Amino acid sequence: MSSDEKVLDFPRVEVTPEENARRVTVEATRLASLAPGEWRLWIDRSAERLRIPRATLQGLIVAIIKDSEKKARDAETAARRQELAVRREQERKQREQQGIDKKAERKSKEKQKAFERLISLPSEQHETRLAELAKRFDEDVAAIRDDFTVFVGMESRAASTDPWNVEPWPDPVETRVLLQEISAKTSKYIVMRPEAVTATVLWTTMAWAQEGATHSPILAAISVEPDSGKSTLLGVLRFLVPKPFVSVEPTGPSVYRTVDREHPTLIIDEADDLFYRKSDLRAIVNAGWSRGTKIPRQGRWYDPFCPKILGILGKTKLPRTIASRSIILRMWPKTPKEKAEDFAYADDPAFSTIRRKLARWAADNVSVIKELKPPQLPGFNNRLSANWKLPLQIAQHAGGGWPEQARRASIYLSRTPYEPSMGVQLLAALRAMFAKNRTQITSEQVVQELLADPDSQWHEYRGRGPITKNQVAALLKDFEIRPVVVHPTKRADVSRHGYRAAQFEDAFARFLPSEPNIRTLKRGGGEKT
Repeated sequence: MSSDEKVLDFPRVEVTPEENARRVTVEATRLASLAPGEWRLWIDRSAERLRIPRATLQGLIVAIIKDSEKKARDAETAARRQELAVRREQERKQREQQGIDKKAERKSKEKQKAFERLISLPSEQHETRLAELAKRFDEDVAAIRDDFTVFVGMESRAASTDPWNVEPWPDPVETRVLLQEISAKTSKYIVMRPEAVTATVLWTTMAWAQEGATHSPILAAISVEPDSGKSTLLGVLRFLVPKPFVSVEPTGPSVYRTVDREHPTLIIDEADDLFYRKSDLRAIVNAGWSRGTKIPRQGRWYDPFCPKILGILGKTKLPRTIASRSIILRMWPKTPKEKAEDFAYADDPAFSTIRRKLARWAADNVSVIKELKPPQLPGFNNRLSANWKLPLQIAQHAGGGWPEQARRASIYLSRTPYEPSMGVQLLAALRAMFAKNRTQITSEQVVQELLADPDSQWHEYRGRGPITKNQVAALLKDFEIRPVVVHPTKRADVSRHGYRAAQFEDAFARFLPSEPNIRTLKRGGGEKT
């Protein structure tokens, strides 16, 4: 090292007492987190490095450990207290609920006794007495009236021969033979198309197999004109289904209370415009299509899931939401050559025997049938597939000609069960246009071809005259399809807009069945052929 080179020592940094105390605390905390045998191995080295007596560091470690243990004990005590408080609160709520239930039970018994006295009085006194009962029980008059209506129906059912209590048939029942017996009994009084008979038989059997159903399709008998057999069909089914509950002009509360309590087969006749006048009833019937959907009313939940039959007369259309949940039978008057016996609207030994066989059949076969997987029918997706799932499973279990009959019936009866939306009808029309080996079409051409048929509904679109290019575009916008430039011209300021076939591939696959049965409707409701 040369004489002019010097070694510089960095000045020693003085550690303040506060910083030293902090370092000691940090190290003591770290050692306290170790196992007892482990921190004792490190304590001497740490004390030397921190320049403090070993006993001082050990005292800090022990104090930190004791503090941690105390905090753990305090936390455990607090947790036990919280758990005890929660348990006591649950017990309090349980006692409170038991009190509420007992009070409700006493109220129900008092109400039933009042109804028993009321039912024996002349009907003209009922309304006054119901108002008095509503005031006495602190309830709405409409709710009391609904309860009384249900009570009257239940009393009538108990006093009648309605088949609510069925003793199962003593011997096993073959599915194919049972279906044939139901078909023969039904066809004895009603003339229907073969597809309608098949659907009725399978639906009747399905009503007894509700335990295996995730969805319960509605059986809707619709007749445009009187004397078509609609009411007769409902009368016959009344003696074939489990727990029939017949109602005319029901209210929403009377339906959900009865269904939740009894789980009957709900039969509503004369439902012509009922669901348009009573939106709450429509919502309840829709909810009853799926198992597990509950309705909250008056502080509790009601289960509306049950088999349902509707009878509709006239040209009133079913709401789309109900139609899509239904198997629809269109009833027609019989011809002079078609014969059927007069129905007496009364139970008989043959009905009773079939019911007993159905009860035994359901007990023996539901668990097997619900696991069957019949072939998927083309175009049967989502709700349509769900409506026919159990009937097709029953037909597969029956074997013989029933699977093919069920297939034909499901396809025939599912042909546009409700009028499709204008957007879907437009898609159907465009699919026909692109079927002519086209890859693109202008907006002007779309309108021209829609209006080519003078009877087409597109001539009076929404009652405002012929449909326009902009209205076509507005309908297709819902399917995320918009006009694009097609047939470009040589002039920069002129271009034509329209649609390419590729734009519709997804919409056609999702909204139109693989076997087309949706057509543009003619004005007046007929299909364009």
